[in-house]
Amino acid sequence: MDRIVTTKRRRADVHGDFLEEARALVATAVLRVSDLISRLPDCVLGRIVSLLDTEEGARTALLSRRWRYVWLSSPLNLNDRLRGFYCDHHRLQVISRILDVHHGSARRLSLRSLNLPTSIARFDGWLRLPLFDALEELVLRFGIDAHQPHQPELPASTLRFASLRVLDLDNCAFPATGAGAPPAFPCLTHLSLRRVCIAEELLLGMISRSPGIENMLLDTNSGHRRLCLPSLPRLRCLAVMVSQTLIRKREIEMEELVVEDAPSLERLLLHEVQYGPSVRIKDATKLKMLGYLATGFPVIELGNSVFKGMVLVSLVSRFSTVTILGLEMPEPNLEVVIGYLTCFPCLEKLHIKLIEYAQKNLNPALHLDPSAPIECLDRSLKTIVLQSYEGLETHVKFARFFVERAKVLEVMKFCSIRDCATRWLRTQFRLLNIENRASRYAEFPFVHQYDWPERFWVDGGFSSDDPFMESV
Repeated sequence: MDRIVTTKRRRADVHGDFLEEARALVATAVLRVSDLISRLPDCVLGRIVSLLDTEEGARTALLSRRWRYVWLSSPLNLNDRLRGFYCDHHRLQVISRILDVHHGSARRLSLRSLNLPTSIARFDGWLRLPLFDALEELVLRFGIDAHQPHQPELPASTLRFASLRVLDLDNCAFPATGAGAPPAFPCLTHLSLRRVCIAEELLLGMISRSPGIENMLLDTNSGHRRLCLPSLPRLRCLAVMVSQTLIRKREIEMEELVVEDAPSLERLLLHEVQYGPSVRIKDATKLKMLGYLATGFPVIELGNSVFKGMVLVSLVSRFSTVTILGLEMPEPNLEVVIGYLTCFPCLEKLHIKLIEYAQKNLNPALHLDPSAPIECLDRSLKTIVLQSYEGLETHVKFARFFVERAKVLEVMKFCSIRDCATRWLRTQFRLLNIENRASRYAEFPFVHQYDWPERFWVDGGFSSDDPFMESV
């Protein structure tokens, strides 16, 4: 019996020794694997740290002894939203101190909270520092002051960075056009100008000298009436917004947008453009997403097809690449929508927003037969979103057309301002003739539309699969 117990103890000891040895081997292996990243050159480690948020970058100092020094000299990612500092004077002191003690270069500078117009001299001094020589991202938000008649002027040092990949400016004015050449940003991929005053010659020169632009946002800018984009072979997304009012401001605003040569353009996003500008797209063979197109457009030219005030005037070429379309109109008008459906035979998603302040009296110049075959209704249209649906007779007649004609429809969403009571829903299903729908597997959900969305592209327009869905 004692022999059996002794044997079991020996086996247990051997097993325990084996577990300890295994744990030691695993720990050693983990240390070796985890230390592989520390074998990278300092410049690579610094680049990795610079791509992290500030707090996450600081935590890397706990991972390895080598990372502690990398953090102090990695490319700086400076954002002025400092916790615990709500006074501009304190923020200025903290930022100046950071710039004084940082041993490396700066990769990103984002100033959204500071009152820049009152600190323009110090800001200009910052941008002239050597650590900003290789700056890649610059985000500047100049506060809006109702008592100032004009936007604050950008200091010349803002435009000296040929290394910029992202330039995002809000509420400022470019320096007046002088004898010098426009700024050149050969590495620029993202350009965002909001409430910026810039002369046409300067804007076109800057864009033409930045051929790598992939995303461009132009929001309520002034100083130019016509923007004819030069050849931008890499431009994938263009978002445009102008004044929301029929009465123009005193400043010169854009009245015509021409896209002549954008072979990579996939998204043309237009927001709150009920009163212009005219839009002419001559060569966009990869265009996939378009809208919102509104009633106040003087002219929309898509290839050789022409729409005036949203009404189809001439249908020559068709855009078979467009799969997502957004329309704005004051009231349902079937002939107008059919004109667009005919122009986009491969449409998959259709967003229609009914807005009260849009221009009315849409009288199509080309009368299209609603009963004639429409290619996208028979083969491709799968999603329809109708905003501000109230169940009026005109609304029901308009929506019923799609219920009875869209053969591959998967979902038609009704966004209603009113409460969707059960009794009212039953009445709508009967009036819409849901029982005799063309697509047997289609769904027709009703959702309550609480309020109007913000600009639909701001958070996801450049990357979201369907930015129009963000506004539902």
